[in-house]
Amino acid sequence: MMNVFRALAPLRKLVWRSAAAAMILGGQACRAQEAPAVKAAPAADAADESAQYTVETIAAALDNPYAIALRPSTATSGPQELYVSESGAGRVVRLTTEKPGELTPVVTGIPVQPLGDKPDYRLGPMGLAFITPAKLAVGTGGLGLGKDVVRVYALPADGSPLAFDAADHAVGPLAPGSRSRTGQGLFMSLASIEDQVEKALFAASAGDPDEGWVLKAKLTANRVTDLQPFIATRRLTGAPSPSAVAINPKPRSHYLLIAQAGERSGERDSTLGFYGPATGALAMHVQTGLYDISALAYSPSGELYATDFSWNDATAGGVYRFDAAEVDGLQSCRPVKIAEVRRPTGLAFTPDGALWVTAFGDGDEPSAPRGALLKITAKPSEPRL
Repeated sequence: MMNVFRALAPLRKLVWRSAAAAMILGGQACRAQEAPAVKAAPAADAADESAQYTVETIAAALDNPYAIALRPSTATSGPQELYVSESGAGRVVRLTTEKPGELTPVVTGIPVQPLGDKPDYRLGPMGLAFITPAKLAVGTGGLGLGKDVVRVYALPADGSPLAFDAADHAVGPLAPGSRSRTGQGLFMSLASIEDQVEKALFAASAGDPDEGWVLKAKLTANRVTDLQPFIATRRLTGAPSPSAVAINPKPRSHYLLIAQAGERSGERDSTLGFYGPATGALAMHVQTGLYDISALAYSPSGELYATDFSWNDATAGGVYRFDAAEVDGLQSCRPVKIAEVRRPTGLAFTPDGALWVTAFGDGDEPSAPRGALLKITAKPSEPRL
């Protein structure tokens, strides 16, 4: 069967089994606030291939590292640059694949605040996305609902660090109003798209629980503008607020992927939706078999991966690949575990197929920074990720 979870799969040729799919295939915009909740197709039974991979700790004692992003480059070999939002430390840091253990500051002094009912989890910078090779978008989580922003930094050629207020430009905040009664904040995941059809930056955010907004900003002349609510995921799917966004990298057939983490319980209730990035129409919605998805990324070979934070039980967290599956006659996915990781939060691939993962680490109430940056690679006898 065709693998919808591979970037190379022609998504438009699949037979959709939801009313929302007809809207996107017919070219009609779907208004999220008017659409009924679409039931997610069940996930296939999980598999475990973690014995085939090696997990290496690159950096330890990090303070709640959240997202990780690869700096765009035309080079497929040689050193690559990765950027990490060390959320609890209020900074973004940089490393290279040549010297991965050496972290250097990129942006410092970003406001930090405790995370609600988990006061020992301090959050500052969260989602990261490059809008050009020299401009990095940083979503904040330490200013509060209705006050958080997305700031874009022009990275100095000499690598010198920038202060929080030294942004090139910013979008937000989204204060309480008619579309979000609480205002939006905790911009935990960012994804950018720039092709012939759409140029935009998307943000998964927390806020109005009745809506579950994913936000969208225009991307014009290397600037983001006009950040607005775009998809009310809760009304479309019935699942809780979005936790991660990604763009499938297939040219001329992009889809916006939105993960919803589910409730903080022992249920494997995270879901994944495929949306039109221009219209916001929902094409497919599936259960994933994971507890709490915190990040999504495609590998160089076009496979989709996710991190499972697993709020209820840190030992159940990990990194997974999604394989296509069919359950009860419906297109769905099978979660395949490739590594056990405690409280994973972000992931990014380098061109050589290595997977880089950020994680909060053990403990529900850490008394000292115990986050880590990890590198996952296939063992010599196995194909690369």
